[in-house]
Amino acid sequence: MLTAAVGRYGHALQRDLLTLGFRAKDMFTDRLTISELISIVVASPPGSALRHAFDDGWTRTDHVLANMAEAQAGVAHLTGPYDRPGLGDRLPGEQIFPADVMTWEEMDRLDEEREQRPKGKSHERRWR
Repeated sequence: MLTAAVGRYGHALQRDLLTLGFRAKDMFTDRLTISELISIVVASPPGSALRHAFDDGWTRTDHVLANMAEAQAGVAHLTGPYDRPGLGDRLPGEQIFPADVMTWEEMDRLDEEREQRPKGKSHERRWR
C-alpha cells in the first residue's frame, strides 16, 4: 500500500502531506519516519486525497446510493445488510427496533386512555 501511495498516487500523497504540514522531502527522515508515513497512508480518512485516489473517487456513500438505484431499477439485488460497526453484535433474527405486538383493539384502548388524561402541564418546573 505504501509503494502504491508513493509510486502510483504520489501527488495525492504529497497533497495530504502538505495538509498535515509536511513536504515530500520530509519523507523517510527523522521529521517523518517510515512508520509515521505508513500510518498516514494506511489510515487515510475519507475526504483525503489518498483515500480519493485509492477508491477511484467513490465514497462508501456513493457505492450505497448506486446500489440502491440499481436495486430500485431491478438490475441488482441486495442479499443482506451492509457490513458496518455493530452489525455483527446482533443475534440472528433480532429486531433492530423491538416493539410490543398488540391488536388493534389494544391500541384503541391505549389511545382512549391517553385521551382521558388531563391536558396541559403534568408537572411543575422550579428553577434554582
